[in-house]
Amino acid sequence: MPETTWGGPRTAARPDGPGTLRLSRPTARAFPGRRPAGLAGTELRFMTDFLAAFGEEPDHEHYARGGGNSFTDMARELLDGLEHPLPPLEKLVLAYHLPDLSVVEVAGCYLAERCPGGPEVFSVAGQGVGAPFTALRILNGLRLTGGLAAGGVLALDQSTLPYDDPDTRPGGDFAVLIHTGGTGDDASGGPAGDRTGVVELDFVSERSVDPDAALQGLARRLPGARIVAGRTLADRLDPALRAAYDLVEGPADRRCTSAWAALAEHWTPERYTVVADYDPHSGRLFEAGLRPGAAS
Repeated sequence: MPETTWGGPRTAARPDGPGTLRLSRPTARAFPGRRPAGLAGTELRFMTDFLAAFGEEPDHEHYARGGGNSFTDMARELLDGLEHPLPPLEKLVLAYHLPDLSVVEVAGCYLAERCPGGPEVFSVAGQGVGAPFTALRILNGLRLTGGLAAGGVLALDQSTLPYDDPDTRPGGDFAVLIHTGGTGDDASGGPAGDRTGVVELDFVSERSVDPDAALQGLARRLPGARIVAGRTLADRLDPALRAAYDLVEGPADRRCTSAWAALAEHWTPERYTVVADYDPHSGRLFEAGLRPGAAS
């Protein structure tokens, strides 16, 4: 599969343009486990039919060990806890590996009503840890064509499912909200009143590559850049390389949100940063280059 990239990595600043996508500091949230209600009704019928296609039946005990937070639960609590309110949004992309535990309750409908601006909400899945990167690539494409002023990515990790998933991280449910805007938008570059600094999306890419070789190449191409690695990538890197490049590593109990939670915790908008993670099933590395961007 050929590499897919929006723009090439650049080490030198370039003039701002109307297509530049800006990101404010992500908001990360962990949710305490709650015992999920047993599978019944529509959810049970849906999962029974779904698993039957694979010759399996719902595992109710496995389901009961999940974190019990639906996408709507997590979205509501994260938005309620924002220090600064969101500005009006045009698009909001849900990015996840495992689907919502709720079949009946539609998180997109809730968010379209809850978020300022009544944004269009859609989902990116089937990408593993790459889902948030693909979501950013979509928003970047809309921005480049003039079709987006303000948007966001809501990355979600949930752990309640009636079958075994080898990629599911134990330890609970998590969400990260990444707000995007553009040069010339609200001066804060993020939620209203936020003055924690903004960055500009320099590139976002995915490619088939060996993780160790990619890390070494990245360090040569962008000397001095901070590298934030999601746990799936970090676990596949040579320990000596991990120490040599002083990586910022994502939490071990998360999947799609791991790299972005680490970015939120170690936010340094004055420094060039590359956020990266690796999908072992497709053998593809996902990267996003973030260059310093002064608030206007």
